Amino acid sequence: MINPKLRSYVWQRALALSVCLVITGCSYDQKVASANSNAAVTSAKQDLSTIMKWWNGDYNNDQQLAKLSAAGEPIWRADDSGKGGHIEVTSHYRPLDLPAFGKNVIYVEETKHGDPNNIFRQRIYTLSMNEDANQVRVKLWYFNDKEKYVGAWKDLSRLNDLTPKDMFALQDSCDLLVVKQGDKYHMPMADKACVFGKNYFSYQVLLGENSFWFRDRINRVADDSTVSEAGGYTYHELDRM
Repeated sequence: MINPKLRSYVWQRALALSVCLVITGCSYDQKVASANSNAAVTSAKQDLSTIMKWWNGDYNNDQQLAKLSAAGEPIWRADDSGKGGHIEVTSHYRPLDLPAFGKNVIYVEETKHGDPNNIFRQRIYTLSMNEDANQVRVKLWYFNDKEKYVGAWKDLSRLNDLTPKDMFALQDSCDLLVVKQGDKYHMPMADKACVFGKNYFSYQVLLGENSFWFRDRINRVADDSTVSEAGGYTYHELDRM
């Protein structure tokens, strides 16, 4: 028969050991969680830096259009022949030093059909990190004056006086949400979230080190029917020039 005092001592030691293991385990789990969180933050910051570096440049989809044309696929021309096919697009992306907009700012200017007077897209993009999700987001800003800054990609000093008052930002639900996919960054909007009146806008980007692909369309909220799109909502595949 075990001595009652010995039994009590053994029980107390076992309890102390259990408590110690629980505390140690909690401490270990907290350290692992903290390390994982720090790694995720570091990775997101690296993604942001890489995106700013990669996006800077000039792009066109001449190679894609040549392949499509050879295959007999429709090309959306300046006279609207081939409407619904892919459009000839030239894109210019330039990082800007505009602290009023944030630390990571890009000027975007795209033209259709090789015509500098035919603006397809003109924006300011601001890139930031969602600290809760450890994810890079891209906010789209539109110009109030759509003509004043046309061609500014060739002379960025024209944008030195630009302030948020000269722009209007799309709502947060229209932000591009960056996800790393292999050697590219996929940047979709949240599904059916970018709503304007009776329609919702879908815009997606695939960014590589030397390529920039995009696709966009407008659908009706009521029944998801398509209002407008180009290339059947397949990507316009632009390569670095």
